[in-house]
Amino acid sequence: MSVFRVNLNNADQGKLDIDPTAGTQFSTSNQRTVYVMGPGRINRKLVDGTTFSDCNYWKRFSYPTTTKENAFISIVTDDGSVYSDVASDNTFAVTAQLTLATAYSTANTIDFVTTHGGPASFLQIRNTDGSIVITVEVNDSATALFTIAAGATQVFNTGDLSITKIRIKSASGTPACEVVAAVKSVCNS
Repeated sequence: MSVFRVNLNNADQGKLDIDPTAGTQFSTSNQRTVYVMGPGRINRKLVDGTTFSDCNYWKRFSYPTTTKENAFISIVTDDGSVYSDVASDNTFAVTAQLTLATAYSTANTIDFVTTHGGPASFLQIRNTDGSIVITVEVNDSATALFTIAAGATQVFNTGDLSITKIRIKSASGTPACEVVAAVKSVCNS
C-alpha cells in the first residue's frame, strides 16, 4: 500500500486558509475537509494534512499526474504497484533478495497482504546457494512447509494457491534466496 497526504490547502488552489501577512496557514478550517469516492465506491473523508494508506488509484489526484492547480493529494511513499480501472490489469511484481538465517525472522518474512494489500497469485522462490537447503512456511501454517534444494526453484502458478505470507529459513549458514511474486492491487476505498 502506498501512503498519501491530503493537501487541500496549497498556493496553486487559492489562499482560503493562508495568513496574508505571514504567508503561512491558519489553523485548518472546516472548509478543508472533503469526501472523495474511491474506486470501490466508498467515500473517504479527506482532512487537510492527514495521511492514509491505499492503492495507487489516489495517484491520479497528485502532481504530476494532474496539474498543480487540481492536485489535492501528495505521495508520501509509493509501493510501486499499478492501478487501472480495468481490475485484471492491477497485478504487479514484488521481488526480494533475502539472506537467510537458521530461524524464522521478520527479515525473512514477506507478508503480501499487510505490505501490498493482497495475496500473491504467483510465487517463485529460487535458492541461490550451491549447498544449503532452505525451508519455506506458507500462510502462517506450521504444517504448510516445504524445502527447496540447493540451486533449485519452487514455483506456484496463478490458480495453484493464494499466498498471504511466507517465512523462509536455512538448514545451516546464511544462504541467499530470490523471491518473485505477482500481487493484485486491492483498494481500501
